[in-house]
Amino acid sequence: MLAVSGLTLGAQGIYQNANSPTDAICPRVEKDKTALNYGTHVAGTTGGMLGADSTTKLSYQQGQQFFPQGQRKSVAAFAAYDAKSKPTSIESLKGKVVLVGLWSTHCDPSAKMLLELASLYPKKGQFGFEILAVNFDENQQGGGNSRFDSTIEGGWRAINTFMNKNRQFFEVSKMPVYIPGLGKEGPSNFMDIVHSLPVLFVIDRDGNLAQQHIGYKEGFVGEAIKRAIVEKAQPPVPVAPAPAGGPTPS
Repeated sequence: MLAVSGLTLGAQGIYQNANSPTDAICPRVEKDKTALNYGTHVAGTTGGMLGADSTTKLSYQQGQQFFPQGQRKSVAAFAAYDAKSKPTSIESLKGKVVLVGLWSTHCDPSAKMLLELASLYPKKGQFGFEILAVNFDENQQGGGNSRFDSTIEGGWRAINTFMNKNRQFFEVSKMPVYIPGLGKEGPSNFMDIVHSLPVLFVIDRDGNLAQQHIGYKEGFVGEAIKRAIVEKAQPPVPVAPAPAGGPTPS
C-alpha cells in the first residue's frame, strides 16, 4: 500500500471537477462553438457547467459493461505514449491483462482511481498484468463566457505541473503515466468520444476489450483485475481435418 494518500489537483481542466467528494464522475466541459451554460440542469443529475448541445446527457454516463468471450472487439491498435514519446501498444502486451485508466489532472474521482492503480502497480509482475494510466486532458480555448476565456492547459505541460505538485506520490508509486495515441492508435478503439472521467478499460490477454467501467467506485479497480485474471482462456475453435488424398471420382 502506498504511503501517500492523496493528490493535489490543478486549477481547471477540460473535465469539470465533481460537484461533491462522493460523485463518481467528472463531466466533460463542452466548448465547441456554443457559449457555456453554467447551471444547465439535466434530469437525474446535479447540474454543472455544460455545453448547450446534445452531448450533455452523455456527460453523465456511468456504469460498467462486461463483454462475453467471443463477442469482444480487438483494441490491439491502441497505443499510449510516455514522456519520451515512446509508444506502448496493446498489441505488444498480448499475453497479459491490461488496465487502461483514463484520468484528468482536474478530477477528484480520477485521482482516486490513480491511487488504486498505483497500489496495484507493484503486483503486476506477480500476477501478469500491465497498467497504462493515460491522461485525457486536452488543450482547448475558452468559450464565450469571460470566466473561461483563458486556454485550458493539457498534454505533457499539464501533466508535468501535476507531477511536480505530487512529487512524493510519483516517487513512491513509480507508476508511469501516458498520453493516448492519435488516429488508429487513439481512444476511438474504445469509445468514439469520452464524455466523463474516470474510465477504466480492461483488456484480455488476446488484446480484446473485456470490461468497461465509467465512473469511480471504491475498490472497483481491484475487482476488475481480479475478474480478468481468473478468467479462463477461450478454447480454440476446432478445425475440421482435411480430406484424405486420393483420386477424385469421375
